[in-house]
Amino acid sequence: MEELETVASMQQHLAHPYHRVWAMGIAAASMAAMLYVGLYQSRAVRYIWCPVFDKGCEAVADAGFAKPFGIPDGYIAAVLYGVIFLLLTGPTTKLWIWVPLLVLAFAAALANFLGVRDMVNLGSFCFYCMLTTILSPVLLWEIWRLR
Repeated sequence: MEELETVASMQQHLAHPYHRVWAMGIAAASMAAMLYVGLYQSRAVRYIWCPVFDKGCEAVADAGFAKPFGIPDGYIAAVLYGVIFLLLTGPTTKLWIWVPLLVLAFAAALANFLGVRDMVNLGSFCFYCMLTTILSPVLLWEIWRLR
């Protein structure tokens, strides 16, 4: 009987592989992008390559709003997306994993959209920030579909 429950639990865990894979890919890409921005903000990387907005990435990363509590927001976001990625490796059909995933994905989406507002006020845009802003509602949707 226990073996059947274990098999059923594993089948549930793999019930939505398509949505899980998309969510994990988005979380990993967002984590990498924000880690790159964080490395520039802490000057571990000397220059940041900004493919679309020229020097916009540097202007945004060096702006006052980009270091809440003195911590580069790139690192904060990278940790957030890393936690989301780790939670996605667990059994997302369990409420105690799915709800935190949903809350964290919503927090990421909200923070991204608030960041866009700050970038509009600044008059410069960051490619990596815009990328994660575009991807965050997709991540939220994919996590929603896991339940």
